[in-house]
Amino acid sequence: MKGRFLFTVACLVFILFITAAASAPDFAGTWLGKTEVPDQGTDELILVLKKGESGYSGTITDSLGMIVKETELKEIKVEDKAISFKFPLVDGTMISVKLTLDGDKMTGAWEHPEGGSGAIELEKKK
Repeated sequence: MKGRFLFTVACLVFILFITAAASAPDFAGTWLGKTEVPDQGTDELILVLKKGESGYSGTITDSLGMIVKETELKEIKVEDKAISFKFPLVDGTMISVKLTLDGDKMTGAWEHPEGGSGAIELEKKK
């Protein structure tokens, strides 16, 4: 009787684990989009996110040359359907980004430490 109870509990825990893993949002992939940069115009972005055993890693590239090609993302954090990270501009200034996942789209904003900010819209490349 005790063995059957433990087996049932183990099965329930396994099912809950699988359900939680299946419903966890997946940010991995190549994301294409844009943002507006004050005094510069539209900046096209390529965000590449990879999921590994220890979490996410990634790179970002832009069309205006404000970011070195395939700059590594720093301090990547995932919470529910939101991902945040930082990256340096070519002058070393660290930009903070927070995005929210909605299907094959992510929207959010970047923030400059001196107060500037802008909206970001990205779509997952198929």
